[in-house]
Amino acid sequence: MGIGMEATLHDVAKLAGVSIATASRALSVASDRPVAAATQEKVRQAAMRLKYAPHEEAQRLARGVTNGPRRTYSVGLILNEQSAQLFSDPFWSRVIDGVHQELLRQEYHLGFTLLNDDLENGRQRRLLNRSYVDGLIIIGPYYPPASAIGHERVVLIEPGDLRVFEPTPLETDIVTIEKGTAMSRLVEHLIGLGHRRFAYLGGTGGAGGGPGEQRAAAVAQTLAHHSIPLDPDLYRETPWTAERAYDDAMVLLDRALVPDALVCASDALAINALRAAKDRGLHVPDDLSLTGFDDIALAREVDPPLTTVHVPKETLGAVAVRKLMERLARPDLPPLIQVVPTTLAIRASSGPARAGVARAIAEGR
Repeated sequence: MGIGMEATLHDVAKLAGVSIATASRALSVASDRPVAAATQEKVRQAAMRLKYAPHEEAQRLARGVTNGPRRTYSVGLILNEQSAQLFSDPFWSRVIDGVHQELLRQEYHLGFTLLNDDLENGRQRRLLNRSYVDGLIIIGPYYPPASAIGHERVVLIEPGDLRVFEPTPLETDIVTIEKGTAMSRLVEHLIGLGHRRFAYLGGTGGAGGGPGEQRAAAVAQTLAHHSIPLDPDLYRETPWTAERAYDDAMVLLDRALVPDALVCASDALAINALRAAKDRGLHVPDDLSLTGFDDIALAREVDPPLTTVHVPKETLGAVAVRKLMERLARPDLPPLIQVVPTTLAIRASSGPARAGVARAIAEGR
């Protein structure tokens, strides 16, 4: 093979020490004459070493396919209109990393990244065609019309409140994280520490719903299960912005009877609530236990480190890619919602309730 020339199947066969026919069958995705596993691995290693990419048309002919759409080995990524900063966001940037890494493992590449607003442009909308990408991964609460994309080639990551899908049969695969159960485990942890006066900062079911709504509902349900009184004034709906999180946390903490536990719908909200607590003169966790959700890198670096729910972000992206590969291979399978499990990360921002809190609550003080 000359310098600067692309590797050929002949080069792969020569390096692996097999015939061209054997090399072809070893690299075929659907050969009716499979080779031995050891031989197949030897050929694949040779192909990887030479950076050989099988020609799609040759693969199609080898499988006897002479019509239908040709594979591009490319996937498009669509972000919702609120996601312009996703590549720098400490949560979503890791999810996108997971998408990239799994695409490489699957020998695919990312063909383009668009905002859903970009699809109003006819030229960019044409990129959704099968001739450009085999499938699409969509991040955030955006529901593409079937006529524009085709639900059989789409996977949604975190599309918001899943209840919007309940009235009608599911048309698109969805990959989401465990929210309600995870938040319930977090509240149970705080109850076990003796906390009885809870405040919540995050989405509570206002316009647009969203993931915060499921977390807020889980907090309320878990407290009700333990017959713990719930003060509606201590549930604060706030957008996912640092400025508002700080201000709204100040409102919750600037009360005659300060809550002894503040549950936040995300780490970003919790970190700004922590700043508000310090400015208010409160010591975390001695005066106030504070928790987040997501386990971004900064959650481990603040003082004190945040108790939170760990979300395997790269896994979330990788699972979406694997689900898309499964969908492309088997478009006849029924669409599913796949939930990625989470775990509790207990750190120094949560501790035993202040002495006398439970007694004061019981006495109505």
